[in-house]
Amino acid sequence: MKNEMSAFDVLALAAEMRSIIGGFVDKIFHWNGSNFLFRINVPGSGKKEIIFQEARWLYLASERPELPGIPSQLAMTMRKHLSGGRITSVYQKDFDRIVILEIQRDKKYEVIFEIFGDGNLLVVQEGKIVIALASKQWKHREVRPGVEYKFPPSRFNPLAATFESFRAALEQSRSDIVRSLATVVNLGGQYAEEICLRAGIDKNRKADSLTEEDFRNLNSRLQEIIDSIRTKPEPNIVFDDGSPVDVTPIRLMIHAGARAEQFVSFSDAINRFLELRPRIEAEAVDEELRRLERQLEQQKNAIQELRTRADECSKLAELLFVNYIAINEILCKFKEKATSSKWNEIVEFSKRFDVVKGIDPSEHSIELEIQGNRIKLDYLKSLEENADAFYQESKRLREKIEGAFVAIKETEAKIEQRKASRERGTVDKKTKKTKEFWFERYKWFITSGGKLVLAGRDAKTNEQLVKKHMTTADRFVHADIHGAPSVIVKDGSTASDEEMKEAGIFALAHSKIWKAGAGEGSAYWVLPDQVSKTPEAGEFVPRGAFIIRGKRNYLHHLPIELAIGEIEYQGERKIMCGPRSAVEKQSTRFVVIVPGNTDRNLISSALARFFEVPEEEISRVLPPGDISIKERKNVMIES
Repeated sequence: MKNEMSAFDVLALAAEMRSIIGGFVDKIFHWNGSNFLFRINVPGSGKKEIIFQEARWLYLASERPELPGIPSQLAMTMRKHLSGGRITSVYQKDFDRIVILEIQRDKKYEVIFEIFGDGNLLVVQEGKIVIALASKQWKHREVRPGVEYKFPPSRFNPLAATFESFRAALEQSRSDIVRSLATVVNLGGQYAEEICLRAGIDKNRKADSLTEEDFRNLNSRLQEIIDSIRTKPEPNIVFDDGSPVDVTPIRLMIHAGARAEQFVSFSDAINRFLELRPRIEAEAVDEELRRLERQLEQQKNAIQELRTRADECSKLAELLFVNYIAINEILCKFKEKATSSKWNEIVEFSKRFDVVKGIDPSEHSIELEIQGNRIKLDYLKSLEENADAFYQESKRLREKIEGAFVAIKETEAKIEQRKASRERGTVDKKTKKTKEFWFERYKWFITSGGKLVLAGRDAKTNEQLVKKHMTTADRFVHADIHGAPSVIVKDGSTASDEEMKEAGIFALAHSKIWKAGAGEGSAYWVLPDQVSKTPEAGEFVPRGAFIIRGKRNYLHHLPIELAIGEIEYQGERKIMCGPRSAVEKQSTRFVVIVPGNTDRNLISSALARFFEVPEEEISRVLPPGDISIKERKNVMIES
C-alpha cells in the first residue's frame, strides 16, 4: 500500500499547483508536528489551500481540515516572513521529490517542500535557510537555519534527458532492466515496472542485452508516460479487495483489471486517498515503523549492490581466461621487467601496450582495458592467481548476501509485527533499552560538529575522567562556579567556537547553578597541561577537584538550558541530553528544558513513555534539579 509520493506524482502535483501563481500568502497553520496548511488568496479565483501532510504528502485541499485555534510558534514565525508575499513561481526541482514556491515580498523567499525520506519544510531567504522543520546533516550537505541551502546531489533527470543520454545510462548498468530503470534512470520501482510492461520487454533481462530497438522502445514508453502526466492526466485511486492501495496521476497497466475511481484533479485523488486509509495514516506517524521500512530498503539495496559486485568479479575472472594468451604474455613481460628495471623504466615500458591504461609500480599493479572492461591485475602474480583472487572475492560477496538475506527476514518480521499491533488499534509500547556505550558511565553529549563531550557524575568519576581519558588533543572545560563537574571535549584541539560554547553550557547545566534557577552563567576552557592534581605548598586539593594554572579562556552569558531528544550514534538510536544547538542538529524530536518547578521524575516518566525507553535512560541524562519544558519539537507529552 502506497505511503509516499513518487517523483512522477510530484511532476503532476507541481503542474496543478501553478494555479496559485500570482496569489498572495494569507495565513499559515501548523499542527501535530509535521502538518502544514498555506492559505493563498488568488485574484479572480478566491482562496486556495496547500496542505503538506506529515511531511510526505503535498496537495491542494478540496476541504479544509480542522485547524488549531491558536497558531504554533513555528506558524507565527512563518507568517512573519511570508504573509502578504506574492507567489511568482511553482516548480519541481529537476526530477526530485522537491517542490519550490518562489515568493516575493520585501525580499525574495523560497518555500521548499522536501517530499523524501522523513520529509522537510524549509523557508529560504535570498539563498539562506531561515526556517527548517527539521535540521539535518549529511556528508554532502547541511540543512539548518543560518546556512546556505543546497539541493541534494543531482541524479539522472528523465525529464531533460535525450535518447542518447538515456541509452548511455542503461548501457553502463550491469543489473537487470527493471532495476536499472528504477535506480540508474531514477524512475523508481513502480514506473520501471510500468515501462517494461508497456514496452513488452522482460524486466529481468540484463540491461547490457538491450538492442537499439529495445532502447528506443523503452525511451518512447517513458516519454509517453511523461506526456500523459503533463497533457492528459487521469488521476485515480486503485483498490484491491475494497481497500485503497495506490493513487496515481495516470492509469497504469500494472493495475489493469483492478477497480479504480477517477478524479478531476490529482490533488482531489490524494485528498480522498488519505481519507480512505486511516490505518496507513496511523502507520505513517509510527516513527519506528518508518525506521524499519527505511532499514529494509537499505538492506535490499545493499544486496543488489553485493550481487552486482559479485557478478562483476566473476565476469572479470572469466574474461582473463577468454583472453588468456594476450593477458598472460603482458603479465609475464611486466613481471620480468619489474625484477630488473627502475620505476620510470616500467612506466615507459607500459606505453608500448595499447590495452594498458594505468600502472602503479608501488603496488605492482597494471590496469588493462579488455573488451570495454577495466581490470586491475597484480603483474607479480600469474594469470591464474589473479583470476582466483576475483573468484574468491566473488565468493566472499555471495556469502555476505546470504547473511544479508537473514537480516532482511528479521526486519520484515519486525515490520509485520509492528503493522499487526497497529491493526489491533495499539502500538506495542514496551520499552526497549538502547545499546550502551562505554562513555555512558559519565554525563555525555555529541557536539553539533560530532565531537564527544564527557562530564563527571561525582568526585570519583571526575578523577577517572581526567586521569584515564584526557589527552593532549582534548580540551578541559569547567563552569565558573565551585563544585562543578570536570568536562572534557575529546579532540577539542579542532573544536569550533560553537562547540566550545556548547561544552560550556553543558558544564553549567550540570552544576548547582541549575538548582539555583539562574538564567545564564559563565564557564572557561584550558589546555590539558594546565590541569594538575599537584598542590603548591600549603594547598589542599580534594578528591574530584583540580588546580588550573595559567590563562583561562572564558565563555560568558551562556544560557542555562538543555534539550533532550533521540539521535543516531554509530548506527544506534540513543537518547541524548545536551545544548540545544547540538541536539537540534541531530534530532527531529526533542524538548528544550530549563530550571523550573516540575518534578524531574514526572518529566522523566513522560519522556520515557514517548521515546519508548526505560525511565532510567532519561533520568540518567537529565541535569540535577527540577525542570520546566520551554519548547517541544515533534514531541507530544503532558507537562
